[in-house]
Amino acid sequence: MTDHAHGTALRPFVARCRGTALRPVRPSDADALFEHVHRRRDVVRWLCWSGPETLDDLRERYRTWRYGADDEPAYIFAIERARDGAVIGEGSLRFDEHPGVGELGYWLGEAFHGEGHGREAVELLTRVGFELCGAFALTARVKEGNDASIRVLNRTGFERTRAPAPDIAAAQAELDGLLDKI
Repeated sequence: MTDHAHGTALRPFVARCRGTALRPVRPSDADALFEHVHRRRDVVRWLCWSGPETLDDLRERYRTWRYGADDEPAYIFAIERARDGAVIGEGSLRFDEHPGVGELGYWLGEAFHGEGHGREAVELLTRVGFELCGAFALTARVKEGNDASIRVLNRTGFERTRAPAPDIAAAQAELDGLLDKI
């Protein structure tokens, strides 16, 4: 297990920021988080995945906190409420598209929205990305309409840029060209 930029071991850790803590996820975290994500449209609609179908699915996702190739690692973290250690959400850092550029992601159970944990989790993920993983840039994808997440990211120094709309016709033509060559 190595960090993305330096090839050194990224060891398990706990990072704290006022009322929030971040640590590597464990399978047992699924027990606390399942009710906050399973078929919870208020949370899942903003995720890049549809959420787990079963508790065992989430336990399997949390079986390891680091996955991916050595040169394209991804990490999953538990977001905790610092005062009592309650697991309230999930954070992630992925380094799989461009060397040295990480993608940050996070979600919190709805019961924990509006308490500052999102902002603090992003601050912690940002520090881990730069200081421990050696990233030189971090990005975050936000689905259109997720204004709360955009505010959190803006407050933590991220700047909003709009991804270009996909050119479906060009993509289809490229795919057709590839199929013709097979």
